[in-house]
Amino acid sequence: MEKITDFLRHSEVFAGLPEAKIEQIVSIGHTATFSAGETIISAGEPSDDLYLVQQGMVEVLVASGGIVDTPGLPEMQPVVQLGQGQVFGEMALVDQGARSATIRAITEPTVLFVVPRAAFWALCEADHHIGFIVMRNIACDLSFKLRHRNLSL
Repeated sequence: MEKITDFLRHSEVFAGLPEAKIEQIVSIGHTATFSAGETIISAGEPSDDLYLVQQGMVEVLVASGGIVDTPGLPEMQPVVQLGQGQVFGEMALVDQGARSATIRAITEPTVLFVVPRAAFWALCEADHHIGFIVMRNIACDLSFKLRHRNLSL
């Protein structure tokens, strides 16, 4: 598996950051491994972390009626699968609202790089350049996802 700094350097959310700043992000994050079928986050739960798929795949599930505000609603259906280099949980860094979807690992193993919100914001307070670049990249990613969702409705 490639080195974490190389992996992050090639991810869209950290694109444009120099090596030294990527190493700062590596220092606040950690990897987490999940088994196929394991739920990583559930819709309606509090949100605190950003996740990047380092190895494997996850599926994004929403209630058949759309985005949910409470956990445990029945009839969750998959809307998209995310693979290596893709990100989820980015809204947690922006608004700390409840999770809008359930994310489940679909491969064995699924390895994620996790960036905790509080540590990320502390890093951004210390270095506004990191915050600017990452938030710009997240805005582009969210814009793309909204556009894709609107086109598919």
